[in-house]
Amino acid sequence: MELPFEIHKKHKTKTKSSWKNKGMIFTHEEFEEIYEKYIYSTNCELCDVLFPNSRNRHLDHDHLTGKIRNIVCQKCNIYKRDNKPKKNNTGEKYIYKEKNKDYKLGYCFRISIRRDAKLILNTRKKTLEEAVIVRDTFIREHPEIYS
Repeated sequence: MELPFEIHKKHKTKTKSSWKNKGMIFTHEEFEEIYEKYIYSTNCELCDVLFPNSRNRHLDHDHLTGKIRNIVCQKCNIYKRDNKPKKNNTGEKYIYKEKNKDYKLGYCFRISIRRDAKLILNTRKKTLEEAVIVRDTFIREHPEIYS
């Protein structure tokens, strides 16, 4: 079977080292099996998008246990639930203060909630209090997302 992307001579060694440095845990046998599957993967296992190049292909793992889950595209890897959230400058979960010339004060508060590579709430409000109300209402109305 032909590889979907060209790989360099030391790819296997560098890949194993990189995965271990990122906290992934596996035995020698597990690595061989996972690596073989990884180098022949052409599509994301979550959204089925075709990998445009080898750099878009990622090995998804649980950040707490190190257990390997899927071979995914860059977008799915970034937005998995257990990734650390963006640095927050308001002290409120999912709410970020951002510069915006369209608002009188020169800034607004963005409410941004993502789940599994999908943006499910993205809106702006003038004040932090308004943003908190929108966020809390959304969470109350969508309990299935937070269970």
